[in-house]
Amino acid sequence: MEISIMAEIFIVIGCLILSGFFSASETALTALNELKVKHMLEEYGSRVKDLELWLLHPNKVLNTILIGNNIVNIFGSIVAADIAEKYFGNAQIALTTGVMTFLVLVFGEVMPKTFAKYNAETISRIFIKILKIFYKAFYPFTFSLNILVKLLIRIMGGKLENSQPKITEDELEFLINIGGEEGILENQKKEMLHNIFEISETLVKEIMVPRTDMVAVRVDLPIEEVLKVVIETEYSRIPVYEGKMDNIVGILYTKDLIKELKNGFEHFELKKILRKPYFVPETKKIDDLLREFQINHIHLAIVIDEYGGVAGLVTLEDIIEEIVGEIRDEFDKEEDRIIPVDDNTFIIDPLLDIDDFCEYFKLERDESMDDYETVGGLIYFLAGKIPEVGEEYRYKNFLFKILEKDGKKLEKLQLTILGDTEVEE
Repeated sequence: MEISIMAEIFIVIGCLILSGFFSASETALTALNELKVKHMLEEYGSRVKDLELWLLHPNKVLNTILIGNNIVNIFGSIVAADIAEKYFGNAQIALTTGVMTFLVLVFGEVMPKTFAKYNAETISRIFIKILKIFYKAFYPFTFSLNILVKLLIRIMGGKLENSQPKITEDELEFLINIGGEEGILENQKKEMLHNIFEISETLVKEIMVPRTDMVAVRVDLPIEEVLKVVIETEYSRIPVYEGKMDNIVGILYTKDLIKELKNGFEHFELKKILRKPYFVPETKKIDDLLREFQINHIHLAIVIDEYGGVAGLVTLEDIIEEIVGEIRDEFDKEEDRIIPVDDNTFIIDPLLDIDDFCEYFKLERDESMDDYETVGGLIYFLAGKIPEVGEEYRYKNFLFKILEKDGKKLEKLQLTILGDTEVEE
């Protein structure tokens, strides 16, 4: 009789262990999304090959776990009740049921699931090998159950396949933010990844060199004057127009000019060495333009406004800078857009991007800023006319004063902070 009761006790303990096994397996496997499983298969190779079972047949594996868990829980409860009836009488069956429920809850559910939640990869790698044995043993039941469940879901009008992408753009950005907060990603890498997402929403007009700042030459300009422009600007590509700026007839490549000048100045014709200009609308997304640059092997495009006039130009470097930040080569001149004078006074370049302005001065961007791209645009918005030197315009607790102009173009602004504003260090 002692052997019999010990055997039954071991059966109950075995059922509790198996219940914990199935519960931990369920939590660990469901904690791993498809991308994580694929990553584990690539990282560990043949050592986790059995995880392909979860990848290929998740519903059947889950059914195996549920069937197994229910079988051991029910069987364990029956054996425990039998022990109580044999040795303690019917009066103790209720107490035994309560004790068994507590044991199943603690050792068969809560503890294994909690442990598996924080050790999902390790549990999955180890337990999937054992689970595969149960999968084969229960296959006739899981196969039949799977068909029945699918039939019932169809009858109720439910969907059997998930049409949603495995990971969305918002989820990717969230993961990038988490990676930055936890120190997995350096700030520079985090910013670059965010910028990659943003270029799909950024328009050409937001990053282009505006028409007023374009360097271009007339097609009939004497070679001496062309050389002077090339030397002074040190640009490798310069737009060439005929008559007026809106009539761009080609792009002058400095390397083409150098090759041509080897033959002397006498028979030089600028028009003969021009490359075909590439025109894009100012409303084009810069990620689309980047692909066009790659396909057509070009580095510069002329930007056209809605009326067909030249609005500016955009280069490959402008697009890349939107991803990696400012790029300065040996020819670039260092120009600070914001020059502090004291704690509350700054000299501002009117071409300063409005987003950079808001970031520097910890200013929340409002809807009116969608109408302009630069601080100069803000001044024109506030003035409602062509501002004059010496005039002042207030925006919230910022006072702007016009210091310099070149014709209608603003050249230098003075900014005075009238209240407390947190400034980027």
